[in-house]
Amino acid sequence: MFKINGNSFKISALTLCVVLFFNACSNKTATNAVPYYGQFYSIPANAITPKGWLKQYLVNQKDGLTGHLENAGYPFNTVGWAADSIPGNYSVEKWWPYEQNAYWVDGMMRCGLLLNDTFLINKARKSISYVMDHPDSTGFLGPKFTKANYERDRWIHAIFFRAMMAEYEATKNPAILEAIKKHYLGDRFAHTGIRESVNAEVVLWAYEKSKDTALLNFAKEIYHQSNVLNKDAKVSDIGFLKDSVATGEHGVTYLEKSKIGAILFLYTGDSTYLQPSVAAFSKLDKYHMLVGGVNVSSEHIEPVTTQESYEICDISDYTWNIAYLLKATGNVAYADKIERAAFNAAPGSVSNNFKALQYFSAPNQVIAARGNYIRGGGDQMRYAPNPGTECCPGNVNRMMPNFAINSWMTDGKGGIVAAMYAPSSVTYPAGERNVDVTIDEETNYPFTDSINFAFHLKEATEFDFYIRIPHWCNNATVLVNGVAVKNTLTPGTYIPLRQAYKEGDKVTVILPATLSLTAGVENGISIERGPLLYSLKIEEDWKIDTADKRSTPNFPAYELFAKSPWNYALCVTKDSLQQQVKVVNKIYSDNPWSIENAPIELQVPARLVNGWTLLQKKEMKFENWTVERDTMGKVKRWYKDGEGIRKGSWSFTPLIPDAALLKNGLSKKIDMVTLVPYGCSKLRVSVFPKGI
Repeated sequence: MFKINGNSFKISALTLCVVLFFNACSNKTATNAVPYYGQFYSIPANAITPKGWLKQYLVNQKDGLTGHLENAGYPFNTVGWAADSIPGNYSVEKWWPYEQNAYWVDGMMRCGLLLNDTFLINKARKSISYVMDHPDSTGFLGPKFTKANYERDRWIHAIFFRAMMAEYEATKNPAILEAIKKHYLGDRFAHTGIRESVNAEVVLWAYEKSKDTALLNFAKEIYHQSNVLNKDAKVSDIGFLKDSVATGEHGVTYLEKSKIGAILFLYTGDSTYLQPSVAAFSKLDKYHMLVGGVNVSSEHIEPVTTQESYEICDISDYTWNIAYLLKATGNVAYADKIERAAFNAAPGSVSNNFKALQYFSAPNQVIAARGNYIRGGGDQMRYAPNPGTECCPGNVNRMMPNFAINSWMTDGKGGIVAAMYAPSSVTYPAGERNVDVTIDEETNYPFTDSINFAFHLKEATEFDFYIRIPHWCNNATVLVNGVAVKNTLTPGTYIPLRQAYKEGDKVTVILPATLSLTAGVENGISIERGPLLYSLKIEEDWKIDTADKRSTPNFPAYELFAKSPWNYALCVTKDSLQQQVKVVNKIYSDNPWSIENAPIELQVPARLVNGWTLLQKKEMKFENWTVERDTMGKVKRWYKDGEGIRKGSWSFTPLIPDAALLKNGLSKKIDMVTLVPYGCSKLRVSVFPKGI
């Protein structure tokens, strides 16, 4: 729901056209010279200052992989984009190391801007400066081999240019905008390939900043031609609008393509662009969403089971891309979804010091070692600096910086939006006279219920300050200078608090988090409390993976094994959950994302399930995939060249037990087990069998 001037709107199939008509009739041009039909705008990264746990997380990134990803080996120890070519580029596809390094440069730049850290900014800028200083005669930027007419190669520009976009937003350096404009308009490459068409995102950004309508028309052409040429694809506009599963589509491809229509809507007000984007994310919710907040993406999208996982790239891409729908619609549901992914899936897939990550991460993972990825027995579930294909070590650096940047927005009319909550501050012009306002957000959210905002400005200024009431909160309280507001605090709404704010004013938002029981696949259940999902606290045995050649003393690779029982069924019901579960608040630390530092624990009745053990296999079926190349050595296509059987010894996280195993194996004894926030756990059970 979105509330404007006392009116609430719900984004759904039935009411979408009404909402879009309302938006189209009130397009905004206050902060942009081009017409804008969205509800919210982005705020530059350097206008936001992280605090508390959010700052510490980003500092851990700087001291860990984000600041030192060269320690993860190839391709991050190469010149990347800071040269004409990468010597020793041995990737199967030549563009891969550019994609992987582009993710890193983008995450590094955004993290640096948030922390005001010259080390990170300058390290990222080295690649940006080289690219800008070496255009060809038409203005084309980046590796020259990508200029040839091959699909996918120019996909890498869509990623790399995001770092340039972030720097421009912070510095307003006109050379950046001009370079991007010339790149796209210089040779008018079609960009009609599925991944290549994502460049429309950057083209539209350049249109907004430059007001050059040639860019808007070019973006429309890219979108139209790509959909025509790929009309049968699951990621075409037609494909997104079909109420059918997206099984088999590549997770990153799906997410990156899903937002393009929403961005076009921002600058055209045409609802036919927005509808496929809304449908794309609704489809993920309906058919493919894991309880940790990200869709199944074990490289490709699959049906949900308790053994399925998401690729770490998809955490970054899910939160980045769905943010465009939040800007377009103002629908609180999208903010809730971003928080769910950022507070659960994101920290749960990396080590607390940000020196190791998984390639695949899952809500249920009781082992994270070599050979325990359920699809083929791979090693990608270990925690390592470079645990699989190199895209994830690059893309992981974007997860939390993008959340932090999107947590603050503006309404384009002088109002400031606390779109999502985390300890931070923002300084941005507000009101009709664009008076600089600093808003300090003091909170330990999502581990506490209270968010306190303090206002600092030189003169009293009237503007709207939007606060968010999440869908999960039914009893919110909002105080302005200690006095409860009279607004109706409906769950799932943004509430504009309009007044003349002055130095020292305070707004307090209290969002009581209550326990809830969520039904899942295989008759499983999960426990949530506010934006946090809770997982069984498993004692984790971190063993250095000595077989990993990219493991170093400062950036070691690990295999994780459970040192405590994990095979529990929860003895709770929806009606008695509040009485059965004890909430225990622990000592809070600004470095909370580990089982040792978890600020909240739940004490929950449970029973052991005898016979629910690791799934053991002595042989694994595998598929042999290879590539077909053209006469120049370019990969034309990937194809499956047969199957085979490997013999060995593999251990996997099992599905939760079925009714027969529960009947025969459920212990009569009830124990009290401890659950911790999902993001604090690295081994976990989050979808449990029922013990009663």
